[in-house]
Amino acid sequence: MLYLETPRLYFRIFRPEDAADLFRIEGDADVMRFIRTPAADISHSHQRIANELVYASENEGLGLCACYEKESGTFVGLVKIKHVENTDAIEVGYGFVPEAWGKGYATEVTRTSIEHLQTNFAGRPIIAFIHPNHHSSRHVLEKAGMKQVPTIFEGHEEAVVFEFIS
Repeated sequence: MLYLETPRLYFRIFRPEDAADLFRIEGDADVMRFIRTPAADISHSHQRIANELVYASENEGLGLCACYEKESGTFVGLVKIKHVENTDAIEVGYGFVPEAWGKGYATEVTRTSIEHLQTNFAGRPIIAFIHPNHHSSRHVLEKAGMKQVPTIFEGHEEAVVFEFIS
């Protein structure tokens, strides 16, 4: 199953015992404001992890990962590396607890995710979706080498699309 490292972080597939950590991300209105309505309770996180474990077992090298600081072992966020439905593209995404904002973690995990995909999924489009008003994510994706493209994906019509073009 997927496991990747950056100089300061490591990320691996979420496990059932990580539901409280996932809920810290998906239940937080500030974290989710540019993504979707926050989860109402932890049962959503338990179900999502169960679904994501099936996905990861069927899609080697892809999945939804819990992200931790190497030095402290502290949970800091999530990293998403998954197929975009009905396309050849693979999406990279991230979400971090507010205490981890502003530390460069998003850029770190995005760059590492792109390197992983270039090595293991060569030739596949690597994309990210962001809310048009999420300027911090726009900056992160640009720093990671991604460019905004005028593409629309089914189910993501409102999103701004970024693609890594090597």
